[in-house]
Amino acid sequence: MKVLGIRCSNSDYTFSVLDGTKTSPSLIDTRNLAYPQGFRLPKSLKWFLLEIDALLTNHSIERIVIKGFEGRTRGKAYEERVEHEAMVFLAAENHGLKAVFRKVKGTIAKDLGLKGRGQYLSTSLDTSAIANFDSYDDKTKESIWAAWSELP
Repeated sequence: MKVLGIRCSNSDYTFSVLDGTKTSPSLIDTRNLAYPQGFRLPKSLKWFLLEIDALLTNHSIERIVIKGFEGRTRGKAYEERVEHEAMVFLAAENHGLKAVFRKVKGTIAKDLGLKGRGQYLSTSLDTSAIANFDSYDDKTKESIWAAWSELP
């Protein structure tokens, strides 16, 4: 089962596609892409919708996990992130996907068999199944963990 993990910010997004199982995950693709500069919000949202649509089609995605925001839930940066995350739900609906989840680190940790605290993802999760995991930046790690949490 292929799972798409998404981690949005107000300036870029990171995605990871995983296949396999929780005990034997396989990283298929991962990238961090900046939103186009100079786009007004409606055009940026449309661009992002098309990006997610292409990922769903190209990788035959069956489930999507959005790494939920865990900071201050006010302000323009938060609003822009949530608006872009909404495009993930819209793309999923356009593809007939019902399995779309938004998870914070504690939930991801719990779903990966750890104690329900986000810190355990960095300290207790055996990531050796994902080649070069430690070399990835934090956003990429979060998108990998998100996808990984929904593998069977």
